[in-house]
Amino acid sequence: MYKLAINRPISVLMLFLALVIFGLLSAFNMNINLFPNVNIPLVKITTKISGDLNFVESKITKEIENAISEIDGVKTINSVAYDNFSVTMVEFKLSKDLEVAANDVRDKIGTLTLSVKPEIEKVSSDSGTSISLFLKSKDELYLMQSIKDKIKPFLQRIDGVGKIETIGYKEPQIRIELNPNELRKYHLNALEVATLIQKQNFKQALGQLENDKQNYILKGYFEANSLDELKELRIMPGVFLKDIATLSYLYEDAKQVAFYGGNGVLLELGKITNFNTLEMIANVKKALPTLQNNFENIEFSIVYDKSLNIHKHLSSVIFDMILGVFLTIIIVFLFLRNLSATLIACIAIPSSIISTFFIIDLLGYDLNRLTFIALTLSIGIFIDDAIVVIENIAKKLKEYPALEAAYLGISEIGFSVLSISVVLLCVFVPISYMDTIPGLFFNTLGISVASGIVISFFVSILLIPSLSARFLNPKQSVFYQKSEVFFTKMELFYENLLYKILKNKGKFILISFAFIIISFSLALKIGLDFLPMEDDSEIQILAQNKEDLSLGAMREKGLQLLSEVQKDENVAYAFLLVGYEDAKDATKAKIYVKLKPLGERKLRQSELVSLYRSKFKDESLNIKILELPKIDGAGIDDPVQFLILGEDLKSLEMATLRAKEVLQKEKRIVDINDNANLKKAEVSLRINKEKAKLLDVDPKYIAGVLGYSFGELVVGSMDRGNFKDDIILSFDEAFKKDIKALEKISIKNNQGENLELLSVVDFVYNEDLKNIYHYNKNRSVKITAGTNDISLGAVKSLLLKHMDEILGQDKSLSYAFSGFINLLSETIQGFAFAIFLGIILIYLVLAALYESLILPLIIMITMPLAFGGACVGLFITGHNFSLFVLIAIILLFGMVGKNAILLVDVANKQTHQGLNVDEALIKAGKMRLRAILMTSFAMIFAMLPLALSRSSGYEANAPMAITIIYGLVSSTLLTLLVVPALFEFCYKLDTKLRKIYERKKI
Repeated sequence: MYKLAINRPISVLMLFLALVIFGLLSAFNMNINLFPNVNIPLVKITTKISGDLNFVESKITKEIENAISEIDGVKTINSVAYDNFSVTMVEFKLSKDLEVAANDVRDKIGTLTLSVKPEIEKVSSDSGTSISLFLKSKDELYLMQSIKDKIKPFLQRIDGVGKIETIGYKEPQIRIELNPNELRKYHLNALEVATLIQKQNFKQALGQLENDKQNYILKGYFEANSLDELKELRIMPGVFLKDIATLSYLYEDAKQVAFYGGNGVLLELGKITNFNTLEMIANVKKALPTLQNNFENIEFSIVYDKSLNIHKHLSSVIFDMILGVFLTIIIVFLFLRNLSATLIACIAIPSSIISTFFIIDLLGYDLNRLTFIALTLSIGIFIDDAIVVIENIAKKLKEYPALEAAYLGISEIGFSVLSISVVLLCVFVPISYMDTIPGLFFNTLGISVASGIVISFFVSILLIPSLSARFLNPKQSVFYQKSEVFFTKMELFYENLLYKILKNKGKFILISFAFIIISFSLALKIGLDFLPMEDDSEIQILAQNKEDLSLGAMREKGLQLLSEVQKDENVAYAFLLVGYEDAKDATKAKIYVKLKPLGERKLRQSELVSLYRSKFKDESLNIKILELPKIDGAGIDDPVQFLILGEDLKSLEMATLRAKEVLQKEKRIVDINDNANLKKAEVSLRINKEKAKLLDVDPKYIAGVLGYSFGELVVGSMDRGNFKDDIILSFDEAFKKDIKALEKISIKNNQGENLELLSVVDFVYNEDLKNIYHYNKNRSVKITAGTNDISLGAVKSLLLKHMDEILGQDKSLSYAFSGFINLLSETIQGFAFAIFLGIILIYLVLAALYESLILPLIIMITMPLAFGGACVGLFITGHNFSLFVLIAIILLFGMVGKNAILLVDVANKQTHQGLNVDEALIKAGKMRLRAILMTSFAMIFAMLPLALSRSSGYEANAPMAITIIYGLVSSTLLTLLVVPALFEFCYKLDTKLRKIYERKKI
């Protein structure tokens, strides 16, 4: 193969040019996202049914949970029951196809005998909000009509736009608002009016006419065609609808509020699954001028744009990657001191990076921040093989003609290059088995690096020898000759040092083990986080009133908070949402705060979070200051999420109080809240059965009267062009605000006699539970908190330490973690599995390559040495272990073995050629010192831009680079000192073992 590559230069060149071209095409056509596509299979089950909270929980929620828990692949079941409403969210394992999961849920729900049919919806986490538009107008009715009739359908047709969620939208409808005083005047009630309207305003099929020639379908159209016609509906002789009610074409009562310089509607646009996020957002922006021109009375504003962060982070990483490439080239040139050799070696970097895009595109991955970070971290790896090959060829050029030197050079070093590449690949193979959200992050890095390693290997053994045979200039420049003195002295120094090492090998081995023990002890003092907090110039403020509250009252509280936020000179803009969740809970408000770019404000995002926590305090509100979720669809807002599970609500409440007390003692744990036993104000209407029987009143009749008085029920519809608007009947708003309006309602018994409602009904004013939460079929209370300079691992340890105290004597109580703490556990488990399996694979491969049981162990000593260095680096710089750091450690373990391989491979060959162990080690050290130092420095300097940068994303990028830099420094230094000592120490054992398992060839 080597000869073929050297003798067919054009063929080799065309092969790699083709890979580069395909790589460029892939790079321009691949989907681009901020993070790997975390498409969690989620299925949402919504059930609307008439019934109180206890009925909904026992007859709907529990029945659904019991059914779906039998489905294969279910990971978690989260439910919440309300009056008349139940929502169950089922999360499946990542390996489960979403379509299959949804069908399985439909099949199971179909086996239940429920009185209503639940709505089953696939929830693609890939389709989280990509861009948000805020719409407002002076004419609210025109705004609502335009959104329903034209704007939303227009946006839905834009290429790439998926689901559109609205907040603050009010459905246009015809409202009939009854005047209770007029009803009493004519001895009427809301149910009677509803019945009269339904009898006069309808359409229905009446059958068909059939003759010899044609069939005719009969349809009766008895609907009012206008508001004026509706007003003239006859209620009783001489009394028309307009006499007892106010009729208007308006919209439904507000259940949510969206405020940005005034009331309006927020449209949250998600993308179609697997569609390019940047392309979808660009398509929406392109269409906005058309919308603005068509709707001049509506103001359109972009209030959230995911592409800004994607561009910001990716451009930052790409800049660091390019800078790393230039620094690497400088290091290579300083060591080789030969321009032609440097240029040939550096061809490996762009060819490997660009060709990698083609492979990861072929494997179905997208381009994201982690892809570019992985390629940046791998720059040293990509050039490493090329350096080793070209340096060896350059040595051969001193003795042989160019073509022969190229062949001999690659033949001699090819096995080492193969060993290094295979070891690197072994590190990343186990990652593909991780079926978790953290596993997707590991997998993205693994595929990116592994693809580059494969390309880099073939570049080094095919393209580099071919180019070296023709363009490598063996002539030594003046700079080379003058600087060679330094390198010669360096080799001489190392040679003398090796003599001392081999004479005192026991001491050096002990020193290395002491370093490992000390550095590993530091690891126990380093915190654990899932993802570091980054400055993305975005904050969200969540507020919930501690008691039940009307939408209007919560809006006022939210506006007060918004006003304070907008006074901050660090803020670009902010907007308020109230009742923003599916349940439209009026006690919940959210403020999205867009900060000015980092260079234009005085305080960092983390400092503002701390400032707002101390500033915004309200005894009536639970206020949380959070960064925006980094992973769409994962359902994670609060860093700390701890659940207490049980059946008795009082026990859950007491355990919740104890858990909060534990957390409150640690001052660095902030924003501590829970969802235990939230109450709502309630008026219970209790029928006096004896009076009802005596007066001959039907309870169901009473419920109908009250429902049409206060429930805003549909009594018909009216066509408006291609759209149909509901007709809603209810009391006038002024009366609905007065609880005493209940006392003014009159009813009739079965003989048609007028009665006062109070004559058969007692009113009881009390509080009742607002909702009940379930987690994996158990009643649950979720305790949430934020962190301020304390790691998630420390918070988890604190809770586990006090768990007996929290749960108390009640054996029915249990606990669970969710959110980032749960993901952190999955990360650690996945990392441990990947490292364990990676070490086994590396040993198996090296043992097979070297036909030795001992040599692989000598090479693998570099791994704990590198991990020790990484721990020292994190401890000194104050960074925590996180998903990104663990990814860097996996990459580091693949990198560091190469130095030992270069050293051990030469020493092993020299002993086979007759040299004793000491002579072989000294010769190997002198031969490979430059290559080891050059590749290590190249990798270190490639990392420096990431480590030193303070641009977007440095909070996550810098710890990764620091981990690799410190790990490389420690492993390189100790490899040069310890591996020779360990080799000599173990060589006799290796020789004895070889005598046992080696036999003469057949």
